[in-house]
Amino acid sequence: MNKNLEFYENNAKKISSQISENGRKSMILSVLRFFTFIAAAAALVYGLAKEYNMTLLGSALIFLSFVIICVIHDKVRTNQEYLERLYLVNSAYIARIDGDFETLSKISTTGLRRREEIEDALAEFAGDEFSDPDHAYCIDLDLFGKKSLFSLYNVSSTVFGREAFARELLGGKIRSVSELKVRQEAVAELEERAEFLLEYQTISSMGKLKNMPEALLQFASEGKKLSNAKVIWMVLQMLLWIVPVICLFVKPELTRPAAILVLAIDLISWAVNLNINAEYLKAASDMPRQAKVLYSCFEKLSSAGFENVLLAKLASGGEGGVNAALSLRSLKKALSFAALREQPLFSFVLNLVMPLDYYVSYLLGQWADKYGKYLGSETEALGEIEALMCASTVGIVTEVSHFPEFVESDSPSDNAYFKGDYICHPLLPHKTAVSNSIELDSDIGLITGSNMSGKTTLIRTCGVCTILALMGAKVPCERLRLGRMKIVSSMRIVDSLEDNISTFKAELIRISGIIKQSENNEAMLFLIDEIFRGTNSDDRTSGALTVLRKLSLPYVTGLMTTHDYAMIDKTQDEFTNIAYYHFSEQYTDTGIVFDYILAPGVSRESNAKYLMKLVGIE
Repeated sequence: MNKNLEFYENNAKKISSQISENGRKSMILSVLRFFTFIAAAAALVYGLAKEYNMTLLGSALIFLSFVIICVIHDKVRTNQEYLERLYLVNSAYIARIDGDFETLSKISTTGLRRREEIEDALAEFAGDEFSDPDHAYCIDLDLFGKKSLFSLYNVSSTVFGREAFARELLGGKIRSVSELKVRQEAVAELEERAEFLLEYQTISSMGKLKNMPEALLQFASEGKKLSNAKVIWMVLQMLLWIVPVICLFVKPELTRPAAILVLAIDLISWAVNLNINAEYLKAASDMPRQAKVLYSCFEKLSSAGFENVLLAKLASGGEGGVNAALSLRSLKKALSFAALREQPLFSFVLNLVMPLDYYVSYLLGQWADKYGKYLGSETEALGEIEALMCASTVGIVTEVSHFPEFVESDSPSDNAYFKGDYICHPLLPHKTAVSNSIELDSDIGLITGSNMSGKTTLIRTCGVCTILALMGAKVPCERLRLGRMKIVSSMRIVDSLEDNISTFKAELIRISGIIKQSENNEAMLFLIDEIFRGTNSDDRTSGALTVLRKLSLPYVTGLMTTHDYAMIDKTQDEFTNIAYYHFSEQYTDTGIVFDYILAPGVSRESNAKYLMKLVGIE
């Protein structure tokens, strides 16, 4: 049993109890709100009717109590929303541990009613927007989809985290060994902080920052301080109210005309300068929710007290050199004043009394000038730390997983290496999955065996383990040592009527890409399933041999599955850099029994006729 499952199941019970208790509080406060309001209204009516001043005073006190109860009730309801979201986040971890993708997808659509919203949520859950059929291995290794690495391990809710995790899965620059070790330490620390992960993911998911905050990013890059003339005029408008105050003590009869004059000046100034402040005011209306989410995320991160140097750096905002939580708090303050403009009549009155629009524009301009240039690095840091959270999910949900070791050398030929002890595919059911061991050292592994015996799953497992290793995550294995390699594959080949491409031509294009990648003098891992299956046997054999010759390079290693025994025979005579592996099966009276265990050597068994017979083709 996964050691973490008990924690999440117990946590689910605790959260469920808190939800019930909080719900009872909310119900009691709701009743109190109703009766307090009725009592305040009744006391007011009675006091006015009977002209009882004490009753009117009592009405005011009861109304004050009503306001206090409303404030408390709002906090309780906000906490209820938080607890309900926390329960879903916790439940998603349980589903991941169980490999229950159906429940995971249902959690992603909880609370949605409209068909379009549900479809969008399911697409986001699967990471469909990141799927790239032209990528070197994206489609072949199940990176995205309802049952994929992304849907299993993605725990980020912000657009920045989702994109950063997708980039990690799709591969990028090859990191140094020291960089990978720092990332592993970061992932290890996150893995041990389950409660923090739950709390952070709950906060970020409540923010619903699933789309790029264009308005915020644009204002951060283009916003400017108010001109000195505008600032001086804003200050003068505030100081003008000193005139009526002086008149009140010096010439009381002039107080009213002076106040009317100041109001008139404020009104004219507000009307004339609406267009001048338009860019700031538009930004103020577009940014509040986006800024609040980012602030909440960084506030939680900055208070976490990370020990890992990478986590601490990202939590503070990355390369910018300023604390992201502090800079975003400044923006939040500016936008809190902007919130006073939400009611048009109230906004109009405030602008008559003080230059509110000017002040909002001033605060936003100050923030853009002082902190705006750092927002890009802050959002990038947020994405990176959420991608590390996704990487930590591997160790949390996988019963047996370990951090891989990396070849220390920078030589491409030394890095063409993969030695996995009992590696397992993370998308297979944990209880029934069979693990295997394999070693590749600048050589090529040819895998034979009958249909459905496990060949394709094995080479996918090697690819997936390499992807996880190179992002700094744990790997489902007993042990893994590997080099830092580019991954290329040719497995799921489909034709294209639109582009007039046959299956065979599509495969040729993929294989050509693999060969071209091998010419870059970089360590490379290739994965080829049933090479040239779309052509005749003679061409398949000669074509496969040509490919093997071109890929027989010291900095290239890889795996190829095949049923072409003629090609196998010729490789045994020509090549010295090929290792042979196979899967086998047993036949019983009731069917075929696969053990899915990889063994050295070549298998010449075929179950095609048996399978055809099972489906009625004899």
